[in-house]
Parts: sequence; structure tokens; C-alpha cells
Amino acid sequence: MSGVTKLRPQDIVKELGALVGTLPNSIPDHNCTDLACHWAALQTALAELKASHTAISSDLEKSQTALTELKAGQAALAELKAGQEAGQTALAELKGGQAALAELKAGQEAGQNALAELKAGQTALAELKGSHTAIRSDLEKSQTAFARLKAGQEASQTALAELKASHNASQSLLAKVWEEISSDKGLLSQRLKDLKTDYQSISQELSQEHKELHDFGLALSSLQQKVVDQPTLNRELKAIMARDCSQVMAAGKSQDGIHTFFIGSDSFEAYCDMSVDGGGWTVIQRRKDGSVDFFRGWNDYRKGFGDLAGEHWLGLQNIHALTASGGYQLRIDFTISNGNTYYALYDDFSVGRNSLDPDKDGYPLLVSGYSGTAGDKFTYHSGMKFTTKDRHQDKSTVNCANSWKGAWWYNYCRMSNLNGLYKATGTCDGSSAQWDYLGSLSFPCLRFVEMKIRPRK
Repeated sequence: MSGVTKLRPQDIVKELGALVGTLPNSIPDHNCTDLACHWAALQTALAELKASHTAISSDLEKSQTALTELKAGQAALAELKAGQEAGQTALAELKGGQAALAELKAGQEAGQNALAELKAGQTALAELKGSHTAIRSDLEKSQTAFARLKAGQEASQTALAELKASHNASQSLLAKVWEEISSDKGLLSQRLKDLKTDYQSISQELSQEHKELHDFGLALSSLQQKVVDQPTLNRELKAIMARDCSQVMAAGKSQDGIHTFFIGSDSFEAYCDMSVDGGGWTVIQRRKDGSVDFFRGWNDYRKGFGDLAGEHWLGLQNIHALTASGGYQLRIDFTISNGNTYYALYDDFSVGRNSLDPDKDGYPLLVSGYSGTAGDKFTYHSGMKFTTKDRHQDKSTVNCANSWKGAWWYNYCRMSNLNGLYKATGTCDGSSAQWDYLGSLSFPCLRFVEMKIRPRK
């Protein structure tokens, strides 16, 4: 026992304290001075160390499990990659199989086409055999026909020989006939001369008879002129060559109707009113049923349009020809929608009076001397040029013809508009055929309106 070092209790406690200080999570208790205190601390540290060891063992087992699973996943991933490569290889093989299948189908179709062509060739061969048989039959027929043709040729040669013989005989006969005609030629020439002489003699006689007949006609005409009643003849001539309806009436024609008039080298037709206010009126405008469109351009209003026996406009050219020298009066008759009638009479009316070029001057209006029952709505337009939708000649900044749907001697713009839109009933306005304030209405609807002229009495 002499070789064994004896430890003192205080040394054991000191070493035990040092050992406790080396343990994990141990906090040395410097106030601990006895063995029991260090032993308790040691027991606590050992318990914690066991718990830590248990936790480490559990974590180690979990780590080993996770590692095992990871290795298994890596193996599965390797198998998946191998499967993917195998799938790609299979897909490539499948595409190759599809290409081979397509080639197989193409080959099958080519085979079917070849089979069809083979069948067609067999059919053609059969037809060729039939054609060959037919050709052989036709050849045999041709040989027969050739034999007949040779026989016919021989017969033709015989006939030709006979024809030549006949031709020679005909030539001989023709020579004899020609000799006879030559011998008669002198007689025919003499006969022709005699016929010409007779024709000239007959022509002279006919010419003389024609002259005598013409002279007889002149004498008969002269006699008829002496027999005819001169006043009656003069009236007929005046009616035929009249310049207006007043002259037709003066010639004894009292029926309303259409007549032809002559003014200078010009002629035109117009309707004659032989009954209103003593008759002899030449109608220059009429509206009665809306059958004619009056919203027209310059050329139509210059030349005239419509039906002379119905709705119409006589034409600025013709109205000018009648009134250019003055001396004419104008009468306008109205019937409004309720059936009431009115009239306006102007003692002086003319269009383009004394104008050398009325078309260029715009066919200006001169009108004055109103009387009647309709009210004076026309004198306002006196002195104005005629305006249509395509020729603006009024004083307004806008074209009054376009604004009021007509054609008239507009001023600024209108108090009358007799060539406006036709409307017999209902509500009318300034764009309708209009004579302002006729009757009790500001804009009456005109069922009928007629403008007519005659020489002032």
C-alpha cells in the first residue's frame, strides 16, 4: 500500500468539480465544496448526456434512414433515366415503324395502281383483239370494194370513151349552129335599129302629151282659184299659219286643243284655251295631277317638257318668241285644295323683251298691271332672271330653286313658286307649287294652276 497515493477527500472533491466542469452544458458551481454537491451536478450532467446521446442516436438513425431513402431515390432516378432512354429508343423505333408503315401503304397503293393498270391493259388487249378482228373484217370488205371499184373504173373508162365520142358529135353540131347564127346576125342588127327608132318616136310623143297634161293642170288650178270663196280661203290660211291661239280663234277655230304655230323660221305646238274669258289663250304652263316632274334643270325649262294636253311647261324659248315684242297679257287660274277658285290677270307680260341673246340674258321677266281675286304675288318677281337648280340667277346668296324645289323668276327668294313640288291636299309649304296667302291660308295647296297668254286687247 506504500506505492498507492492516497487521495484526500478535498482532492477528490476538487477533481470531481473539474470533471463536472468538462461536461457539456455544465456550469461549474464554485460554491459547491462537498462531494454530494458535485455528485448531484454529475448525475444531472450524466442524465442530460444520456438524453443527448439518445437524441443523437435517434437523429443518426433518421439520417441513416434518409440516406437509405436517398440511395433508393438515386437508384430509382437511375432507373427512370434508363427507362427514359429506353422510351426514346422505343419512340425512335416507333417512328421508324410508322415510316415503314407509310412506305408499306405507298407500296400497297402503287401495287393496287399497277394492278388496275394491268387490268386496264388486259381490257385494252381484249379491245385490241376485237379491233384486230374488226380490222380484218374491214380489210376484207375493202378488198371487195376495191374489186368493185376496179370494175367501176373499167365501166367509167368505157363511158368516158362514149362521152368523148358524143362530145365530138356535139362540137360538130355546135359548129353548124354557129354558122346559122352568124348568118342571122345581120338580120338581128337591123331589127334592133328599127326598135330604137320606134322607141325614140314614142318617147317624143309621150313628152308632148305630158306637157299638154301639165298645161291642162295649171289651167284647172287657175280656174279653181277663181271659183273658191276668197274670204274662206284667207281664214284657212291664217289658221294654218297662225303665230298664237288668238289668230287661230280669229280664223274661226273655237275648239280647245293643240295647234302648230309659226314665228319667223321657227315652229312649235301649244295648247289653245278657247273658252275662258273670251278664249284665244295660249297655255304656257299647267299643273293638275302631279304626273310630270317640274324639279328640272335649265335645258328642260329652256326647251319645254311634259304633255301639252296635260301637265307641261311650254319652254322659255317659245314664251320668249311669243312675247319678246310686248303687247301680251297673262292670266293665271287657281283651284286650291278645298275647291275654291281664283285668278290673277296681268295686263303686261313678257319674257326676254327686246333681248338679242335671251339665253345669255337669263330670260328676264317683265310683268305689271295686276287685277283679279288671287292677290298680286308676281310683280315682286318682275325684272328677275329665270333660276333653275343648275343655274343660279336670283339675288339670294343660296340657289332659291334648290331651296324651294322649283324653277322660277326668283328674287329674295319668292312670293310665288308655281313650278314647285305638286301637292293637291294636306299641309303645304314654300317648296310646294305656291301662290302665297291665296284665300285664307298662308301656304295653300294648289290642286290646279294654269298660266296662259294672249295679245292685249
